Amino acid sequence: MPIEILGNQIFTKTLGGSESLTIDTEDGVGIISVLCTTSTAGEIEGTGVINGVSSGVVEVAENNTVTISSIGRSLGPLTITSPAGCELLVIANKS
Repeated sequence: MPIEILGNQIFTKTLGGSESLTIDTEDGVGIISVLCTTSTAGEIEGTGVINGVSSGVVEVAENNTVTISSIGRSLGPLTITSPAGCELLVIANKS
C-alpha cells in the first residue's frame, strides 16, 4: 500500500530472488532508488539509446544505492531485476 505525502504517493517494495519490476512512463514515477542488501548484485536496465549506443544492464552491488530521477517528466521504460539470492529495496515517488 503506498504512503501518501503531500499529495504524492511513495511506492515501496522489496524484490526477492528472481523478481522484476518494470517502470513505464505511464506509471508517473519521477524518482526511484534501488538499494541492494545482499552480496548478489541487482540489475537495472533502461531502453534508451544515446548516439547510437543502446542501454545495457547496470549492476547494484551490496550496500550500494542507485537513484534515478527526472525533472518534469516520468521515468521509463526501466526494468529492475533481483536475481536468485538477491534482495533489493525499491522506493519511488509517484506524482
